[in-house]
Amino acid sequence: MLSEKQVDAVEETAAELQRRRENRAPEQDGDAAKPKSAAASRREKDRAWARANLRSKGGEPYLDSANALRVLERHEAFTGRFKFNETLNKVMDKGTVMLDWRVAEVVAIVQERFLPEIPAEAVEKALLIHANRVIQKK
Repeated sequence: MLSEKQVDAVEETAAELQRRRENRAPEQDGDAAKPKSAAASRREKDRAWARANLRSKGGEPYLDSANALRVLERHEAFTGRFKFNETLNKVMDKGTVMLDWRVAEVVAIVQERFLPEIPAEAVEKALLIHANRVIQKK
């Protein structure tokens, strides 16, 4: 897992590469720190959301399926996305079958934004539970 400093460095490098691809000088960017501040702002919003919505002890969220389920059920980035298709026996993401790489992508997003170091299996189980709950509510 990357530290915050490493994530910031990667984001700065990505912004610099994008600037070079577009053949812009640094002074044309206006505020060169803008991509970093936008990413930092999102991280702060995610942390605030996690503090308000996740179960924790001593300021650290529990790294379990229950917290992963809370992320999937409560955060606006995930609401309305997942449903379980009983015919295919697969989770669907906005109508698209979630292949292994799509599930892994959701796991990575949850780990990166909300619950660093949570086991992938915990997020995968939470995804199945959430998707099944959605179809049961119909």
